[in-house]
Amino acid sequence: MISSKLRWLCLAGAVFFCLPAAYTQVQNDYSNAIPSLKSKYPKTDVVAVAFTEEFSFGIQSKGPEEKVTANTSTTQLLVSLKDFTSKEDAIFYDDESSIENVKFISKGKSIKLPMQCMDYQSEGIFHSDAKICVMKIPLETKGIPVSYSYEKKYKDVKYLTSVYFHEGVPIEEKTLVFNIPDWLEVEFREFNFAGYDIKKEVQKDASANTTRYIYKLKNIPEFEREYRSPHMAKTYPHIILVSKSYIANGQRKVLFESVKDLYAWYRSVTSQTNNNPEELKPVVQQLTQNKKTDIEKIESMFYWVQEKIRYIAFENGIMGFRPDAAQNVLKKKYGDCKGKANLLAQMLKLAGYDARLTWIGTSDLPYDYSLPSLGVDNHMICTVILDGKRYFLDGTEEHIALNDYAHRIQGKQVLIEDGSNYIIDKIPEFPAERNKVQTTIKLKLENDILTGTTTSIFNGESKINVVGVYESMRNDNKQDALQQFLKGGDNNVTIKSLKEPNWADRQKPLQLEYEIAAKNQVTKAGNELYIVLDRDKELSTLEFDSTRRSDYEMRHKYYFVSTTEFTIPDGYKVDYTPDAVNVKTKDYSFEGAFAVKGNTLVYTKKMIVNKTNIRKSEFNEWNNFIRSVNKFYNDQVVLVKK
Repeated sequence: MISSKLRWLCLAGAVFFCLPAAYTQVQNDYSNAIPSLKSKYPKTDVVAVAFTEEFSFGIQSKGPEEKVTANTSTTQLLVSLKDFTSKEDAIFYDDESSIENVKFISKGKSIKLPMQCMDYQSEGIFHSDAKICVMKIPLETKGIPVSYSYEKKYKDVKYLTSVYFHEGVPIEEKTLVFNIPDWLEVEFREFNFAGYDIKKEVQKDASANTTRYIYKLKNIPEFEREYRSPHMAKTYPHIILVSKSYIANGQRKVLFESVKDLYAWYRSVTSQTNNNPEELKPVVQQLTQNKKTDIEKIESMFYWVQEKIRYIAFENGIMGFRPDAAQNVLKKKYGDCKGKANLLAQMLKLAGYDARLTWIGTSDLPYDYSLPSLGVDNHMICTVILDGKRYFLDGTEEHIALNDYAHRIQGKQVLIEDGSNYIIDKIPEFPAERNKVQTTIKLKLENDILTGTTTSIFNGESKINVVGVYESMRNDNKQDALQQFLKGGDNNVTIKSLKEPNWADRQKPLQLEYEIAAKNQVTKAGNELYIVLDRDKELSTLEFDSTRRSDYEMRHKYYFVSTTEFTIPDGYKVDYTPDAVNVKTKDYSFEGAFAVKGNTLVYTKKMIVNKTNIRKSEFNEWNNFIRSVNKFYNDQVVLVKK
């Protein structure tokens, strides 16, 4: 039993040497625990039997600006479940933080790990202030624990936002310790705690003028990114630390008490952008000179930024919030969301329009502006106000029309600059019908092949996706790619006589018209013909089994409607059609029916999915819905000779 005095010392900072069970000097063999650990965590070879993060705070008064600093000490006790394995770890930092005091202890000996730190890059472009340290942790003997620890220091507490329990390795017990000095006022915002047995304890240390907040969670599986799983902020338990104010030299100083303070900081950062609008004048003049109306001029500049300025991402440090100067983005022909938004705003202002920078958190984030934290935003767009109406322009969305909005920002709050004030508004949210795919098919049977014509009209996200894929292809691959898309990857299908649509018109739906021939859709059995009239069978494979661990998030809402007219061959009549089906829930529905009209069999179908996040608790309901739909899909039309 550890004495109360020793336990207190452990919590106060000597966590690495003092935590019970996991961190004692005598505990050096977990061999007997390996069978149970393998049973509990079957997908991994390495387990953290203990994982502690401890947070402390200070005041940096040197330099031009006084700041509250933060320090995170992370210690992991790792156990390998097999011999001669290793664990790779990557630690991100930026210009506003640093990684220090990396330590690795194995069998009582301190070993220096080879560590490679570099600027982070993707697609060959360096993200100017995003950095990463990568190290490989050797675990040579199964059951023998090793200790791995490091510190991450923040120059400004504003950049310490989200703290998660889950990691890239399963954890037997994780402990979060926040040592909050009396001079610092913070608020803990807890997200997604429901369903987790998270223990919270508050300890007051009067002698140290500190309050200690301790969170514990046991039996944590490793963070696993499954296909179409929602962003971890929407599903995993985490804490956002809101640093509201501090007291220095007897004076209370505000950090982020409300959105007013958040906006004031944003404004102070964007005021340092050093735009030079003069350099934008030639391109603005060129884009507006032949346009007659305000809308045409705004569209011209908006679409040009979409098409001509390549999007890349700066996500960390001060560059996560400060736009690059508009003239720099124009010259380089690339920028992040802030750079594109800033360029667009400066171009619009030059043309005489009221354009403003606008902050927003996309659908990845479950927050709104009642949370005054840098974690609430991950995106920037531009708002132009014309005749009292606000148009939200997202320069990172290619092929989207003015006054149309991608699913990822629909319904989300926006923070619009307004001088020393600010405006909070909300992006419109559209129903599934915005993304309607309407298909009309006319078929007949020729030599056991279904032939005919198809007209498909794409709107909203469905249109943007088709246009985006088409435009991303090299010219010599475009037609082949489009053919494969229309065929659905089915080599039994042939597409010909495709009418070239107007790919560039953002305001109108995309219409594709073509002739189709499909083999192996008809089966003969004596006097009967069994016919498949539905090749698409939308969402038919989307069932979830018990192995899926996370919710499922669709790309967007869906709305499919189709009519297929099949000319009944001479000498045949319809003997059987599937019964009509009408399945409806609050968030999704399906209707399908067949009807004989003269010598034509008409098949109609409508599927609407007006909800994008299918929670794990809703999988049974969703699976029952899909099974009902598949029962209809898989039933065939039967014709018989007269």
